[in-house]
Amino acid sequence: MRLKGKVAIVTGGGSGLGRAMCVRLAAEGARVVAADLNIAAARDTVGPIVAAGGEAVAMQGDVASREDVARIAADTLAQYGAIDVLVNNAGIVGQFVKTAEVSDESWDRVLNVNLKSVFLFCRQVIPQMVQQGGGVIINIASTAGVLATAAGIEYTAAKHAVVGMTREIAYEYGQQNIRAVAIAPGIIMTPMVASIPQEFLDASADYQKMLRAPAGRAGQPEEVAAVVAFLASDDASFIHGSTVAVDGGYTSF
Repeated sequence: MRLKGKVAIVTGGGSGLGRAMCVRLAAEGARVVAADLNIAAARDTVGPIVAAGGEAVAMQGDVASREDVARIAADTLAQYGAIDVLVNNAGIVGQFVKTAEVSDESWDRVLNVNLKSVFLFCRQVIPQMVQQGGGVIINIASTAGVLATAAGIEYTAAKHAVVGMTREIAYEYGQQNIRAVAIAPGIIMTPMVASIPQEFLDASADYQKMLRAPAGRAGQPEEVAAVVAFLASDDASFIHGSTVAVDGGYTSF
């Protein structure tokens, strides 16, 4: 119960990593807002948490919309009176093609969801965190935020920028008791990854590197969620501006 009484917003809380994060944060005592474009999915996350005795609420919104971000923050404050933890988790993939083949539409869509949304939520909640005396911002980056991968230029550029944004926020607000940290997950067995045809994975250099990495396997959403809970807690009080790899050793070689 390291987060007892804390209020946490998790974007993309309706499935995959976001759902696992919501469940773990609630298990640690946090009151959780599962924010997702798909409100039915967010409610599916919240239902079991509440049934188990936790506190959680689903909120619908487009994370790349300034108006929706403001509404989610305002509704969270109306519901719980504070915002102690922000987890910028919502993300999408691009076309998985080389730079010269990327469309304007894919570039704009991926940068809006994976990067602009992080800025919008950070800008929205930082004043509240300053006012209440502190908070924690956890930005979900990727191994594509520290390396080049087959994920494509739009995804790689966005995730590299998330790493830089995390450092900047830590630099600007760390001494006002706001911690900003990033997580770089490797290949995690979310429903999206599980749906990829095996023949595509077998032909993927990134997937084959994962199999050669120290862990030799894909990660589970709960393994990332455990790190989120740690970083959100006072146990991580001296961690500022870092990017924590949760990748089975993928970036170690």
